[in-house]
Amino acid sequence: MKWNVAVSFCCVVLLAANIALIRQNRQLKAQLSLPPPTLEAAAGTQMPDLRGFDPDGKPVEVLYGKDPRKVLVLVFSPTCAFCEQNWPKWEQVISSLDRSVVRPVGVDVTSTSTAPFLSQHQLTGLPVFLKVDPQAVVNYRFQLTPQTILVDRAGKVEKVWTGVLNDSAVADLKQRLADSKTAVNAQGRSPAL
Repeated sequence: MKWNVAVSFCCVVLLAANIALIRQNRQLKAQLSLPPPTLEAAAGTQMPDLRGFDPDGKPVEVLYGKDPRKVLVLVFSPTCAFCEQNWPKWEQVISSLDRSVVRPVGVDVTSTSTAPFLSQHQLTGLPVFLKVDPQAVVNYRFQLTPQTILVDRAGKVEKVWTGVLNDSAVADLKQRLADSKTAVNAQGRSPAL
């Protein structure tokens, strides 16, 4: 009789554990069905003007809607190993840009870039932000490096590539930039430099 009570008690405990696991499984499935929190800006998101300071401490800004060019934002850190892998791709893209169609800018999320670093990576002729307005850091989601962000002239994100650019991503980026040039030429206007 004692064994029957013990076995019955074990069955009840196992049944209760199974019910608890079924409930937990349903909760986990519901959580998985929700969209994941994004760590990068979503396409179509309206961005605020980009404001901050350059390596010399001078104010620098990118104002949307005032210039007909798109903006290519390169988000990096001098200490990021993945950024180091990305520099050859970025340099390839920067050197092939039509500056009358696209404005490239750099954003150092660590604020530690030096003049030799900027020169080594062909950034001396570009606006480089070392200190960015905190609201822009939140809106642009600058917590991940490397990021390549293409923003249209009105300030809406067209596309974000996070991580090291592969050949497919470089081709996609170049195609989007070529489409921009075609659109500007079709409108018959020449953007300001």
